[in-house]
Amino acid sequence: MQITRKELSPVELTALYLERIRKLNPLLNAYVTVAEEGALADARTAEQEIQRGKYRGPLHGIPFSIKDNLATKGLRTTAGSKILSDWVPDEDATVVERLKHGGAIILGKTNMHEWALGGTTINPFYGTTRNPWDTSRIAGGSSGGSAAAVRAGLCLGSLGTDSAQSVRNPASMCGIVGLKPTYGRISQFGTVAGTGAFSTNHTGILTKTVEDCALVLQAVAGHDPKDPLSSDEPVPDYSKSTQADVKGLRIGILRGYFDEIVASEVRDAFAQALEVFRSLGMETEEVTIPHMDLIPAVKGMYQPSGKRRGT
Repeated sequence: MQITRKELSPVELTALYLERIRKLNPLLNAYVTVAEEGALADARTAEQEIQRGKYRGPLHGIPFSIKDNLATKGLRTTAGSKILSDWVPDEDATVVERLKHGGAIILGKTNMHEWALGGTTINPFYGTTRNPWDTSRIAGGSSGGSAAAVRAGLCLGSLGTDSAQSVRNPASMCGIVGLKPTYGRISQFGTVAGTGAFSTNHTGILTKTVEDCALVLQAVAGHDPKDPLSSDEPVPDYSKSTQADVKGLRIGILRGYFDEIVASEVRDAFAQALEVFRSLGMETEEVTIPHMDLIPAVKGMYQPSGKRRGT
């Protein structure tokens, strides 16, 4: 709101985040590439547009980071790999394109587990991303750099990818919101081929609040002709849904998978969370999923010819 009221300058805001990156990134290693010159240029454009009354929406002038396996035109994209250390894409991933269309400012690319195939973001080529709460600990992965950047105030939001908790895992470890949307809700075009899992990979969102997450999802969701597996279902008003009453909603509690090996502290925290949900009027129901032992094989499946996503 401060930007729309012209009380806050996108240029000043971007410069503030770039200064925080210069100060904190050497310790946290959340970013592998910082687009300082481009970010400031885009911030100046955003400020001029807003001053002329051409406000694009709630992301206009807002600083974002992008996980380094989502293609960014003219900006190095490594996928956490030495092989792609010098690759500069000639087009944006659709999600990045939509963020830019909304006026978002791209500060740079965040560190990740190599090829997005792991949960630590201990990267042998670009270093380990450290948890802002305790730098002796990891930030999770594979979108660890994105989560650390959001938590440490090195951006206001970030895009990551999630095949097997790669958004939700680091979001949990860093204490922020991590969303893995329903498959097809967000286009996968421009996700570096070979990262994560072809058959289960989702582009996800990392923010500090649920309300911010809803705004970002609103901007990037929707059908994409470049991705034949993206959904053509209408995009609802996600911000409105965050104000809805949760009474009567059902929560499925998965049994026979993680509950047998979970640490006691985690089990207790999980039980406490369920009690909170029940106190809000939500209903709980135990569920089982057959053939869970086959999920690792499904995760690694290659997309059929003609349906491969990427650049």
